[in-house]
Amino acid sequence: MHELPLLIFTLLVQGSVGITLFLTLAAPKAKAHPEARRQLLPAMLLACIAGGLGLMASTLHLGYPLNAFNALRHVASSWLSREIVFASFYLAAVGLCTLIMLVRKTLIAFLLPVAVVLGLIDVWCMSAIYAHSSVMTWMHFNTWLMFYGSVGILGAVAMNWLPILRSPGVTQARQRLMRLAVMLVIAIVAVRLLAQPAYMHYLATASLNGVVTLPHQPLDAFNQLSGLRLFSWVVSVVGALLFAFSGWRNRKNGVVIGGLLLILAEILFRFIFFSIN
Repeated sequence: MHELPLLIFTLLVQGSVGITLFLTLAAPKAKAHPEARRQLLPAMLLACIAGGLGLMASTLHLGYPLNAFNALRHVASSWLSREIVFASFYLAAVGLCTLIMLVRKTLIAFLLPVAVVLGLIDVWCMSAIYAHSSVMTWMHFNTWLMFYGSVGILGAVAMNWLPILRSPGVTQARQRLMRLAVMLVIAIVAVRLLAQPAYMHYLATASLNGVVTLPHQPLDAFNQLSGLRLFSWVVSVVGALLFAFSGWRNRKNGVVIGGLLLILAEILFRFIFFSIN
């Protein structure tokens, strides 16, 4: 699959932004508790590593990776240039916060919301690259729903898996954050599902108009993957329900299995998204 680097890039960066989002929500409670503050470090490192690997993967999509710097020359007119700029700013902010935490054992909390804002803008630019392309299956608000949905779902899964706010004195804060993660996952899956009829109607209209994007055949590829799409939705819904039920009742095994199903669904959705041949 020629678009595999983009699949890896988009999911890793969006997952990184999602982790940083939940770190931002956890930081106010953790800042006053030394043990809880130290527990944020693994998640901060994971956010940095995921974002860095994602940016590295994006260069593999280029015919000549060293030309990646040329993409910065058109920030005023190119969504790709804007995406690279905001991704770099995001990684710099979260990286600086993590470095200070490693070296000085101090949490510079204001850097986390700054990083989240930069990351969310980056995801908007990332979505706009595809929505403003000539590929019919991308030219819809569904692209933004899928990309921002990955931010929330991957961040929520990481929040529940990582040892964040598990110290005495902040356990109630962790429980509230876990329930927020559960509600966010359910809301994202529900909104995505509700948007599908409008998306399918748009694609059907495009098909009737005989729209073809050469040399790609995105509508044909989309129709050929109908079985995989259905399977992906089933995995996503089952994963969300299991994740929500288990997270609400603090059942670790269910949270792990539900989270794995949600991650699998996101990978499948992204594979379908980039399958345009």
